[in-house]
Amino acid sequence: MARFDSLLIDNGFAIGSTSYADRYPGDEHNARIVLTATLGGGYAISMIVDTGAPWCGLDPELAEAWESTFQVVYKPGRKLNVRGDPYEGQLVRAVIVLQATSGEDLAVEATIFIPELAPGQEWPYPNFLGLDGFLNRIRFAVDATENTFYFGPGNV
Repeated sequence: MARFDSLLIDNGFAIGSTSYADRYPGDEHNARIVLTATLGGGYAISMIVDTGAPWCGLDPELAEAWESTFQVVYKPGRKLNVRGDPYEGQLVRAVIVLQATSGEDLAVEATIFIPELAPGQEWPYPNFLGLDGFLNRIRFAVDATENTFYFGPGNV
């Protein structure tokens, strides 16, 4: 049990908490908040918490493998910037579940940007949980001293 579980979960701010990693796999030089999230039909992936991203972002190779779990919502008429680089792609909806190590899991219908890559082009970025596509739909807090991420529904 994390230090603030009883305060935040028992008093209704959060419904669950989970431990997070400090580094994204393959990018050990940059400190991050990395959660393991379950996407669609139960595919667990590492995703960074990115409050500067307007939507969630997903590696297009993973998206292709899990295509049946997405509902296409919108194909923007212009390229969208991902960390300063413009990409064409589509916005889709899918359920992302944060798995609780304490308390209850949280399922959120999220908006996810899936970029379209040129043949042979590789996606250079991590998967991420963005502000408008996910984080603004939940309530969350971070205890950096214990690497604990607290979460609850945003509409309570």
